[in-house]
Order: sequence, then structure tokens, then C-alpha cells
Amino acid sequence: MSDQAFEVPEEEFDQRPPRVADASKLIEVGDRTWILPDHERTPHVPNVGFVVGERSVLVVESGMGIANGERVLEIGRDLGEGRPLFLTASHFHPEHGLGAQPFVGEATIILNARQREELFEKCRGYVELFSTFTPAIAEALEGVELVPPDVVYTGELRLDLGGRIVELSERGDGHTRGDQVVVVPDERVIFAGDLVEERFFAILPDEDSDGDVWIRRLIEIEALDSEVLVPGHGALGGVELSRAARGSLEEIRDRALALHAEGADSEDVATAVEAEQLERYADWGNRDWIRPAALSFLRSAGPTAALA
Repeated sequence: MSDQAFEVPEEEFDQRPPRVADASKLIEVGDRTWILPDHERTPHVPNVGFVVGERSVLVVESGMGIANGERVLEIGRDLGEGRPLFLTASHFHPEHGLGAQPFVGEATIILNARQREELFEKCRGYVELFSTFTPAIAEALEGVELVPPDVVYTGELRLDLGGRIVELSERGDGHTRGDQVVVVPDERVIFAGDLVEERFFAILPDEDSDGDVWIRRLIEIEALDSEVLVPGHGALGGVELSRAARGSLEEIRDRALALHAEGADSEDVATAVEAEQLERYADWGNRDWIRPAALSFLRSAGPTAALA
């Protein structure tokens, strides 16, 4: 995609400013596994995780911007009581990884190979785009620079924090090319990033996003049998969060293809699918992304479906 950001649907953005990380909101979801939750469903605020071992601490997501990165770093230090820190992100989007600057020299930053590639290929365009959303987001992203990882892995990485193993794995080509899932096996906690969002429609932002692959990734996540599933955004839950996300995507795909097979053109397909999804999932966010998802499935089905 070469430093080009996705095309955002016409919508009115939620004007609430991105929240700065607040340690008073921390919840412990397992023995020494902590979440700074997106409990208010504030736009562009992810769930942030802290996994504490006997020797070191893994921070999952830095939040968006330098101020968030500083606060997340401080929380990680406090929870770790001086232990060395690792930092990773579920994917390259600004609210998940562009708070990394304060961690430079303070933590070992880990990304998968495709995530690193996508970060440096696309993220400047995303910063420019996100900065047009609201003045508060532009302020949060002011001065942000891309930070190269210290460790790059391919496939899977087992990280020993001391008495606790954390498993990082590439699960890309669904939401982004470099999607990553983080598993804490002994606590059955999974950080799914934006592959799973609680009561949000899926965002298929660019040509590296594929709804069919995304559905397969959700099936993989469900097979991991988590007790606590941490979505990229929204309330924590269990495997039902992944099943709900998959159900919506499968419905969008199946209805789009069925309506096209009946002779409807692509715009009529998208309109019909959007109406059905809004009725079925009336309390979900990201509503303006239903139409792009339907059109994405038509494109994946081939040029005849996409151009009809």
C-alpha cells in the first residue's frame, strides 16, 4: 500500500478525546496479569495489557501518542517493581503502537516481521489521516515518530518472563497484514487485538485486509479456548466475543454473495446488507464500516461480483 492510509467512510466522528492511561482503572484478570480497560468504549483507546513474570514484564499495546506511552510505561514499571520490560503491539494502527517512543531505551520492543514491515510502509499515512479526525487526536499524535523494534520474529515467539511463558504469534491478513495474537497459557488469557472487538463491526481498511482470512483467524482464536479474551476495543469477555464477531462477518459475506448471485448490483448489495446488520446488531459501533465489508467480500469473490 506504500504509505497510503485507508479510505474512511463518510461518518461523524465521536468527538470524545482519546483518554490518557489512568492506573486507577487497572483490573487484574489473573495472577499478575493486568488490563487497563477500554471500559468507556472511547474511540481510539485500546485495551492495554501487562503480564508480570518473576524476571520481567510484557506490556501489550502502548496506546496512542507520547503522553499515553509515558503513562503506560510508568504503570508497567510500577507493576513490575523494577523488572525489565518488553513491549509489543497487536498491530501497527496508531492507537495500538504509536506510544512506543517513551519505551526506547527502557524496554525491549518486539514485533513480528510483517508487522514491522507494515508499520514502516503505511503508518505515516495513517498518522496524517488520523490527525484529520479530531483536534484531540491530532494533538495526541503530535511529535510521534516511528520506533523500530529491537526483536523481530516470524511465525511464533515464546517469551519467558520468569515462571511464566507468553506466546506471541503472527495471525495476519485479516484486519491488517501483521496482526498478532498474544496468549498467556497458564492464565488462559488471550490478547486478540482488533481481530476481536466487543460490539463493533469489523474494519477491513485496505487491500491487505481479507474478510475470509479474518474469519479463519477468529476460528483459530476460538480453538485456543480462552477464559479471558481481551478484545482490541470494548469490554473483556470469553470466546463468545470471537463468535459474535465471526457471526457478523459470516453474515455479511454470505448475504452479500447471495444477493449478488440473485442479480443485485454491488451498491444495492451493500445497502441491503447494511440494513440487515444494523437491525440485527443495533448496539454495535463502527456502523459505517458495514458497507465497505460487504464490498470487500464482493471484490474477493472476483471482478464480476465487484463490478456488477
